[in-house]
Amino acid sequence: MSSPRLDEVERVAHATVAALLRAGIKSCMVGGMACSIYGNERVPSDVDIVCLTETHTQADLKAILVSADSNFYTIASKDPFATYRVLWYRLLGYRRSCKVDVLLPGIMNIPSVPIPRIAYRRSRSDLPLMPFLPLLLLKLQAWMDHRESPKIYFRTKQVVDARDIEDLLELAVSKYGIDLKKDGKWLPDSFIQAAVKRVKAYVKRFPDSAGNWQEIGFRV
Repeated sequence: MSSPRLDEVERVAHATVAALLRAGIKSCMVGGMACSIYGNERVPSDVDIVCLTETHTQADLKAILVSADSNFYTIASKDPFATYRVLWYRLLGYRRSCKVDVLLPGIMNIPSVPIPRIAYRRSRSDLPLMPFLPLLLLKLQAWMDHRESPKIYFRTKQVVDARDIEDLLELAVSKYGIDLKKDGKWLPDSFIQAAVKRVKAYVKRFPDSAGNWQEIGFRV
């Protein structure tokens, strides 16, 4: 099965956002799709979306999407102990699909984004995005989680995470002028404090990144 193209992943993202909006649920992109729209060069392989709701579970949201669009479907997880089902979206071609991860604030420390703070990059896409700073810090969290995982599969992901972080840091300084005090004032203190520790660990592993972290407001 061939990997989805960028235009296909974007199309799945649009279908997901639209189906959720029809159900009255606002959302924003995180993960590789959001990174790509902000300017990262890596092509995302799936869609990660945060649903800004306090009244639905992840299972509810998957059911809403499957009911709203016949291209969505779920299958049992490969983990024999898992009770959840995995959401996919059918693509053109034989047995081609794109995975969709439906997330909620609080899961994996994802902050709840106030609706006015949802970001858009009209020049590239009208998809709703996680604001840049928390997106960068969530990618940093993923790097550390994958690095410390006992599973080889997850540890190999840290290489891609580090590449994404390097690109995002460059964009933070050169394109978006990210400032920790200004852009992070709405984020929970616990989220920022955890990021401070992770930045120090990241700089220890990648010393050349220190200047960019300092430029956006972190002490390293």
